[in-house]
Amino acid sequence: MHTRNFYLNKIAPFIDKPVVKVITGMRRVGKSYFIRQIIERLKTSGKDAAHILYINKEQFEFDFIKDYKKL
Repeated sequence: MHTRNFYLNKIAPFIDKPVVKVITGMRRVGKSYFIRQIIERLKTSGKDAAHILYINKEQFEFDFIKDYKKL
């Protein structure tokens, strides 16, 4: 596992702030992997895992989410 410390440190000051965080990039560059690293950092810093929600829109179980109202 390659930890993206540079990017994790860049986003860290905005965690727990009422700001929307948007991770963008080309396909297959590691956005989902990076999000999983953020989740791991949250868990190891003591955040309750029950308060972390990760939705992978490529999985059919989340296919019903079409807009913000469904979310």
